[in-house]
Formats: sequence, C-alpha cells, structure tokens
Amino acid sequence: MAEQVFHHPDIYRIDVPLTGNPLKNLNSYVIKDQGESMVIDTGFRNEECLKVLMKGLQELGISPERTNLFVTHLHSDHIGLAQYFDYPDTKIYMGQRESYYFRKLLYGKVREERARLYVAEGYPKEKYYESDHRNPARIFMPNQEFFVTEITDGARIRIGNVEVTALEMPGHTPGLMCCYLEKEKVMFTTDHVLFDITPNITNWLGMEEPLGCYLKNLDRILEYEVLHTFPAHRNLSDKTLQQRVEEIKRHHRIRLEEIRKGKGEVIREERETDRGIQHFYILK
Repeated sequence: MAEQVFHHPDIYRIDVPLTGNPLKNLNSYVIKDQGESMVIDTGFRNEECLKVLMKGLQELGISPERTNLFVTHLHSDHIGLAQYFDYPDTKIYMGQRESYYFRKLLYGKVREERARLYVAEGYPKEKYYESDHRNPARIFMPNQEFFVTEITDGARIRIGNVEVTALEMPGHTPGLMCCYLEKEKVMFTTDHVLFDITPNITNWLGMEEPLGCYLKNLDRILEYEVLHTFPAHRNLSDKTLQQRVEEIKRHHRIRLEEIRKGKGEVIREERETDRGIQHFYILK
C-alpha cells in the first residue's frame, strides 16, 4: 500500500517488507509531479518485495516501463529489483563510484578480494564461502546487468517541476547518495541517517577510514536546510535531522570511549553461530 507522506510535490512511501531480516522493511519512496515520477530504492530481489513494490506502484498509476529509478546505494535491499526498471524510456540513476563497486560485486570480484583478506586473518576459507552463499547481500542482489545513468555529487534531476539534487555521502558504502529537494527542504537520507537504528559502518576495499568518512558526512548533511527527513528503514520520526545526527555522533563517541577504556583488556572468544561468525568482547 502506498502512503502519501508529503504534498506539493506528491511523495509516497511504499513499505516493502524484508522478511527474516533484522532491518524489517525498506521504505521505497515515489516522487510524482506533472505526470512524471521517480522511485527511490526497491527492496530485495525476491517475490515478496517485487509483489509489494509493484502493487504500490500500480495504486499510484505508475508502471516500471514509464518511471525513473534512483538507487541510493549498492546494498541488495536498495538495488535488488533495479533490473525490473530497465526499459528504453526509463533511467536508472546511480552514483558513479557506487556503480563501479556494484559491477565488481555483480561479477564476484569484491568477494574474491574479501575472501583473500579473511583467509589472511586466519578465517577458514571454506567457512567464508559457506556463509557468503547464505548472505542476503548476495542472494537478493540483481542477477543480471542493467543500464545505469551514472551521476556525481551535486547532479540535478528533474521530475516534472521538482528538482532533486544528488548528494554523495560516503561512509555506509563508498558512494552512497542522498536525495535533496532544496525548495521543499526535503531530504531522503537512505541509510546515511536512520532514526530507529544506527547505520552499519564496515570496511570497504579501497576505501580509507569509512567511519571517519561517515562522521564527516554526518556533519556535511547538516549544512543543508531540512524540515522533512525520510529514512530508508523502519519508522519516520518527529525528531529533526540535527537531533538524530547528534544522537548518532554521541553513540560513536561512547563506543570509542569504551574501546579506549578496554585497551589492554581485550580478549577474543570464538563461538560458532548459524553464520559461523567469531565474536569479540571487550572487558570493562
């Protein structure tokens, strides 16, 4: 079901379920104006997500053959169904840097490089591939290539009379992009800023200091005047963007202090889980 979350222009949210995933859902947004439309993110490449997304678009009188798509970043819950929007009269927008990483993922190059790093750190090679084959990030990715219109930071996209500015905010991924409607003071924060949970920051091959990069771009997003914030997961919030950014920064300061206090007291405990993950604990 499509829920209208903003008027003038018309912006709708389609709540796409991510069944069995801790994220719970993906907020796919649709901007409509003057007979034109653009979808922001899609959900996993599976039957449930496809059915819900297409039903929501149908309610809005939109078909994938006649709408553009903006993919904020390469994670499968955002890009999974992108191939279903690949038509001669449509455009699939994606950041240039993110598109590069996505191609490497699609053809398995990133997994090969990551496997070498895991093995070099002592992780059993067979366990890496075993867990990788069960990883939703792999299972629900697009399984075929599609044409991407690559964009860079500051690119402007028009939907009817609405102007959308793409803002590259690396951290969560190497080239994640938020969408900003300057006139309406609307920001689609995707996974850069979430309200119910904190975004996952991990290591990316070829990306230096992803956490530092993320924190820097938390400051950068506050440079824009925002009255309405639309995140990619869970619930919308009455909190301001600035309030939530400060909460996330405080969270990371606390975690850093915990690590500093635990210096010299860190132990490693290995425990088998359903994904074969090794856990690390910090003693206080």
